[in-house]
Amino acid sequence: MIHLRLVAVGLMILAAVVSKEAQAQFYKGKTITVIVNYPAGGPTDVEARIVALHLPNHIPGNPTMVVKNAGGAGGLIGSNQLGEAAPNGETIGFFTLAVNDQLLGNSAMKTRYSDFTLIAGVESPLVVYMRKDTPPGLDNPADLMKASGFKALSLNAQNSNTLNMALALDLLGIPYQAVPAYRGLKDVETAILQNIGQMANSSLSGWAGSVEPTMGHVVMPMWQLSPRKSGRYPRTKALPNLQTFEEFYAAARPGKPLAGVTEYEALRAVADPQLAMFRTAVLPPHAAGEAVAVLRSAFTEMWRSPAFLADYAKVIKTEPVLVTGEEGQEVLAALGKVPQSVKDFLISYTGRITTK
Repeated sequence: MIHLRLVAVGLMILAAVVSKEAQAQFYKGKTITVIVNYPAGGPTDVEARIVALHLPNHIPGNPTMVVKNAGGAGGLIGSNQLGEAAPNGETIGFFTLAVNDQLLGNSAMKTRYSDFTLIAGVESPLVVYMRKDTPPGLDNPADLMKASGFKALSLNAQNSNTLNMALALDLLGIPYQAVPAYRGLKDVETAILQNIGQMANSSLSGWAGSVEPTMGHVVMPMWQLSPRKSGRYPRTKALPNLQTFEEFYAAARPGKPLAGVTEYEALRAVADPQLAMFRTAVLPPHAAGEAVAVLRSAFTEMWRSPAFLADYAKVIKTEPVLVTGEEGQEVLAALGKVPQSVKDFLISYTGRITTK
């Protein structure tokens, strides 16, 4: 009996060794193309390049990794390209998740996000910011309630960032002009700096790594839209001094609860899954099982690397919060639970944004 157990243990060890060797051979000498669904220089691209720099060190076989930007259509050009790529593990996507395209049934979306194979994700809040010189002048975020007629710049009307910002402003009852006309967030930042528009929003990495360092003297943060935690929306640890949208609203509209308000239900239907997994690393549908296992393991190992965490933290000003592939798949599955009435409202609402 002891002899048989020793044989069994030996076989398990041998299988593990063979598996490691097989994994090393799977990517040895190969090049992995990382499709980024936003233009070069933006926050998605910056984070993708940090991942591309460190991830090969954690993949057996140490493959070459090349970043390919495919921006446009609110991220759909890049995601559609990945959907058409061979599922052999040699093409992955590093995307900003746009759950609204699936919620709204966007006809330009060739592959649903829930059909991709999740490798990993990164949790992140959004930061809404505004020029301080917006009439009548902003000394603090509460002064937003005195402003009117300003321009809120964003990507296309179906983009999740656009919807989150527009719905928040409508809930607050502030007159503004929506300008959902930009290809990437770097273009939005340039337009804000040139005073073509006065308000915009960005991910934590976009705020901390680009907006605040280059325009902090011109703009101020208004609120953060934070991920859901245990049924609440607390301030993220990276922005402990910046109020949440819920806190801003409570101060601006006392006695008017958000619970049960259609616009707020719609805002959170879009924001909750997006912020829970703002950046996603994905493979094409039906990806090779070996590639999935290798890359999920590589991301988990990379998240324990002090060198990677230090580089990533320089951009987002906090240690990144990893969402595993298994957890991420559950987040996307939750999209199917959004009530049809909320989906219908969002479809109607996107058509009205450009008429504001």
